[in-house]
Amino acid sequence: MTTRPHRTRWNRAHRSMIAIGITLGITITASCATDDAPAVSGAAAETSIAGLSMAYTNATDAAPLYVLLQDGVKAAASTSGVKLETYDNALDASTVSSNARMVAQSKPDFVLSYNPIAGIYGSVEKIYQNADIPCIAVNTPSVTEPNPGYCSWLNLSNPQLCTDTAKAVGKAAQERGWTGENTTVLLVNAPSFGEQINNCNSYFYKEITNWVRGLRTISDVSDLSVTTTQLGDSMVQVDGKAQRSPSFDVVKNALAGIPSDRNLITYSVADDSSLGAWQAIDQAGRGNDTLIAGIGGTGEALTQLGSNPAWVAEGDLFFGHWGQYMMAMAAAKKSGKELPFQTIAPEAVLTKDFAIEDSIVAPFSDYYRDGQPDAYQLPPLVPVVEGETVFGTQTVGNDYLADTGVLQLFNNVHGLANG
Repeated sequence: MTTRPHRTRWNRAHRSMIAIGITLGITITASCATDDAPAVSGAAAETSIAGLSMAYTNATDAAPLYVLLQDGVKAAASTSGVKLETYDNALDASTVSSNARMVAQSKPDFVLSYNPIAGIYGSVEKIYQNADIPCIAVNTPSVTEPNPGYCSWLNLSNPQLCTDTAKAVGKAAQERGWTGENTTVLLVNAPSFGEQINNCNSYFYKEITNWVRGLRTISDVSDLSVTTTQLGDSMVQVDGKAQRSPSFDVVKNALAGIPSDRNLITYSVADDSSLGAWQAIDQAGRGNDTLIAGIGGTGEALTQLGSNPAWVAEGDLFFGHWGQYMMAMAAAKKSGKELPFQTIAPEAVLTKDFAIEDSIVAPFSDYYRDGQPDAYQLPPLVPVVEGETVFGTQTVGNDYLADTGVLQLFNNVHGLANG
């Protein structure tokens, strides 16, 4: 969300927010589950949040990526000595509001709110504010006005992650000699999530035109909105709803309108969309002339990165580790610290074997060991700085979390010693 100062690829400010993948099979119901905190001793007992109660409202329990996030929140709460109740927001506005009211009635010490419905950000935040429950907004902001909301915000940087993904894909396209004369960029978005979520595609496209010469350029990311469907022969954008099956269907249809002699650069706002798009491309026999990237860091997408020559980059959100950042944020809030406008979540763009200077592009081996499904380390913390964001100039970063001692419990953040 910040402008990008000239720093090393592990020490830069970040910006904006990102969409996460959703799969099929969503059931619209409200539910609550409780995980009792274990007996607390040692380092966990010395943190300020040990013994507290928290509620976590998950975007949906029906999609694997969100389940990964929720499982990470549960594990982080257990390690931190926190009693946790979880709620399924089911990607449904009425369920989100109902869950918020139930949380307000139960009066936990903190609420961790993943509200996936843009139209009710403000009303849900107001419920928590009226109940005087400290709140952390996960991925999606609490309000959209250009000032901090009641809920402190944990999120990624679209400009950083999506722009740097385009650099990795662009490098591969240059090595193949692709140009705008023979290449079409196929973007898969999810308009229902709103412009701020979908601008990941805009940042990607704006940057890829610097690498694949001859593609029609845009002067600003706002020039490519959720309703933009085509830019001549250079770009086609379709609505995959951030789900695999809808993405397969719309990409299959879109391919019929893109000449078979054109190369494809494919990107989306979620791994499930990228996986559905790849299935359609592969079935159409166009895999050899395609470069594709994912975003999410799901196990299936990381497998594609390792085994599929066309899958050249993966935006890894380290989603299963966000819970530890939430716990550290809660500890900072409990201590009375003023948090930045946006606390940065961990992110990196993974490739098979190369890095790009002054970016977050890095080889897979920087974070994963062979045969291990989980990252062995997370990116270093980012200093809090003033930066230009989609909400104006704001404070952005996460290095203040080190002072809480909570992240040290997990011994996986690069540069932090075990607590």
